[in-house]
Amino acid sequence: MSEWAEYYSSGLGADLYIRHIYGQREFLARVAADHPRSVLEVGAGTGAMSIFLSQLGINVTTLDNDSEVLAQAALAKTNFGGSNALILGDAFKLPFPDHSFDLVFHQGLLEHFSDDLIHQLLEEHLRVAPVVWLSVPNQNYPQKDFGNERLLSRARWEKILQPYQLIISCDYSLKIFPKWYLPRVPIQYMAKLMR
Repeated sequence: MSEWAEYYSSGLGADLYIRHIYGQREFLARVAADHPRSVLEVGAGTGAMSIFLSQLGINVTTLDNDSEVLAQAALAKTNFGGSNALILGDAFKLPFPDHSFDLVFHQGLLEHFSDDLIHQLLEEHLRVAPVVWLSVPNQNYPQKDFGNERLLSRARWEKILQPYQLIISCDYSLKIFPKWYLPRVPIQYMAKLMR
């Protein structure tokens, strides 16, 4: 079993599906507000976000490079009535012609890569769509879920994203930490970018 398949091996039950959608509600609302007809999610994860967007009537394609992760996402798709297509493919060499989608989105993907690899990914994603929406955990995120995440500030992400036209750049997802004296802080960063 691959490392990512093992990470997602618990599957997507109703409680986790609801928590994923609720936790990403601000990000998903912004993606949906663009009124895309066709969307590509790069990095399937649990499949929850693709399933949710497909339930809104959007034509969603979900791509991952791990067949085991896609198999788990397929089970979630069946269990939650998604209509998204599942494709095995490489995020650096997408198996689609230029301008195939209205937008590409990913959540929890780019923080696993170096700045140079992030630029390579974004160039490829902007080849198939004019808009990319991204979400990553920021420096306030309480733990490293997988272990190799770079938990960066909004200012650092904006520097990384300088080669692109940054339409939206903001922190989101306020978290209340257990200690009463700690302030509510946003634990994720999102951006909308174009060439």
